Amino acid sequence: MEITLLYTSLITILAIFLAFRVGVTRGKTNTLLGEGDSSELLQSIRSHGNLIEHAPLALMLLLLLEMQGIADWKLHLLGSSFFLFRILHAYGLSISRESTPYRVVGALGSWVLMLGMSAYGLYVYLA
Repeated sequence: MEITLLYTSLITILAIFLAFRVGVTRGKTNTLLGEGDSSELLQSIRSHGNLIEHAPLALMLLLLLEMQGIADWKLHLLGSSFFLFRILHAYGLSISRESTPYRVVGALGSWVLMLGMSAYGLYVYLA
């Protein structure tokens, strides 16, 4: 379970970084609750929130796959790809309110990985 620990730690550091950015932006815009009328604050909030919405499911799936004895290299591929996709998504959302290639690749990549891990989990259960 050391592999899941590695990627959970990396995702946690990313989450803290994104939460810190929300706090800094709140201070800059003097907005203590909600996003006010600040586009920058809304983008920061959603960047952090989106990670928090997706990471628990992906990391739980990664842990369960690790418990099933999946090869270490496959787990590293899944974990590092998810981490990279979440960074791309956060970056893409931070640079524009509009859709950016970073945001699209980050979101779609995360979904595909999560669907793939889920499908494999169903396969293992039904086999």
